[in-house]
Amino acid sequence: MARALSLAGAVLLGACFHAPAYAPERSLAVLRALEAPAEPSSSPASTPARADGALTADEAFALAVANNPDLAVAEAEAAVAAAEVDVARQLDNPSFRLTNFRFADALAGAPQMNLGVRVPIPRPGTVRTRVAAARLAADAAESDAAAARRLLRVLVYQRFAQIAWLRADIDELTRAAALFEARRAEIGARVERAVATRVDLAVADLTHAEALEKLGRLRSELARAEAELARALGPGGPRRFHADAAELQAVARVPSREDLVARAVDSRPELRASQARVAEAKAGVHLARSAAWPWFDWVQVNYYVGPTATPASFGFGLALDLPLLSWNRGEVRAARARVRQREAEERAAAAHLSGELDEAIARLQAADARVAEIEQVLLPRVEDAAREAAAALAAGAVDPLAANEIEGRRVAARRQHLAALFERRSAALILEAAVGAQLDL
Repeated sequence: MARALSLAGAVLLGACFHAPAYAPERSLAVLRALEAPAEPSSSPASTPARADGALTADEAFALAVANNPDLAVAEAEAAVAAAEVDVARQLDNPSFRLTNFRFADALAGAPQMNLGVRVPIPRPGTVRTRVAAARLAADAAESDAAAARRLLRVLVYQRFAQIAWLRADIDELTRAAALFEARRAEIGARVERAVATRVDLAVADLTHAEALEKLGRLRSELARAEAELARALGPGGPRRFHADAAELQAVARVPSREDLVARAVDSRPELRASQARVAEAKAGVHLARSAAWPWFDWVQVNYYVGPTATPASFGFGLALDLPLLSWNRGEVRAARARVRQREAEERAAAAHLSGELDEAIARLQAADARVAEIEQVLLPRVEDAAREAAAALAAGAVDPLAANEIEGRRVAARRQHLAALFERRSAALILEAAVGAQLDL
């Protein structure tokens, strides 16, 4: 008897789940596994097409989709929601029941009992409603994952545009620093000839030092942008990025608001998610209302086993839920309130989309106008001035410091142009994010 009890206890103990305690070693092992260099793969998402191994924007986005941990979590949540559809289809299992067994009858040599099979009876339409609600929840979760992919794309391409802008700006500022250095040397020579003051030389030194300080800030900003982009791509070894002025591509035209609204309504996953959640909440109202009506809880088939049992010793039983003490009105009111909440969220999503589109359109139009103004007015005039200054300097008809200043202003104009191009590219990406689809800009 004792051995049997011990064996039963061991079986029950083995069937219990034992939650492991927190182990820092496990977290460290996970971190080391993430930081380990990835094995070579033939996948386009992980194999740069360039010989130097630098990633283009498209390759980086493909790698981010495959490797970003936050996106992986969103997609895993969507997979869980999709699996819940099968859970909603499941019916409760029948149960085998043994009742009315008495030890006295067994000791008297005339054991008797009732054997039964009890089957739960779902309320009409509840299974189908649960399945529909689960499908709607899965659709909303998948829409959330699509929204995460949309935002990830904007982040990757914005950082690529920022890196291209900063690299080009660093090149221009390096030229400016060289001009300031030449200006400082020229003023220093004039100080030695007593045709300039040391105040002029100190101002030239200060201008040159300010340019070098700006270069340091730009390099720090570039390092931060590259680190943020690398973090968006997910764990892995050091990465290099091929980002040049082509990332600051021109905008052919700004589509009309009506076209953008039509694209957004069809593409924005948040709108689909809000509609799905409204329908899911309405399914909850149906389930709550159906629970307020009388219905059979279960039906049972019995068979009597005993000295007087015959082949006809069958019977049945059933249970009927009667809503005498509760008509489930509280749950119905809560479900209807949830519907109103989801409808308010749907209206808020539409209003947010409208405001987001208007803001993005205005920003892109302003940025495009700024680029056009610089390209049509500032750049031609500064190029003309630089050309005239170069010709005059070659003929000895202009002060070298004046020519140096004109060249410096030319570099400053190109820097303004680069900043305006980046602002326009960023505005175009924000508009694509507002629409929820890639635009031919």
